[in-house]
Amino acid sequence: WLKPSHRFPPSCAGSSAMSTMTAIKKVEPFLARAEELTAQEPVVAHYLRVYSLNILIKGKHAGESTPESDAKLMDVLGKAEDAKKSLDLSQGQETMESFALRVFDGADAKDRAGQADATPKKQFYVAGQMLDACAQFYDGELPPDLMEKAKYAKFRCMQIHDCLRRGVPIDPPPAR
Repeated sequence: WLKPSHRFPPSCAGSSAMSTMTAIKKVEPFLARAEELTAQEPVVAHYLRVYSLNILIKGKHAGESTPESDAKLMDVLGKAEDAKKSLDLSQGQETMESFALRVFDGADAKDRAGQADATPKKQFYVAGQMLDACAQFYDGELPPDLMEKAKYAKFRCMQIHDCLRRGVPIDPPPAR
């Protein structure tokens, strides 16, 4: 997608900005997506909750635990355990990755067709989240192809957001 020498601003890359946030703030967008997707994509919603659980548990181990985050952990754990009983998770990784890539590809297609506005911006944002959540299938570290797409999705989301905020034309996406 991008030349190896291309660098992303820290705010787009993900990890450095996330380290200063509390665990509860880190999981809010993932849990919001899970609620939105529960009816249509229950397996994806389940794995977003599992990813959120991992973040909350890491936060607890890092001393970021609060009564609110502990309550959230128990609530999300209950929902994940309940869903696990009724879902076929045998293809969970494939379902999650396929969904994330469909969202990414949809945003990229609109962007490359010159339709860069608030819609692909939000799609890139969601794609970045979904791809980040796929890290749970790789011991917390995305493989290079998914990592590159996650970084690009965040970069492009921020780039479109900045242009919309400033009221300037949106730069076309880089050539493949």
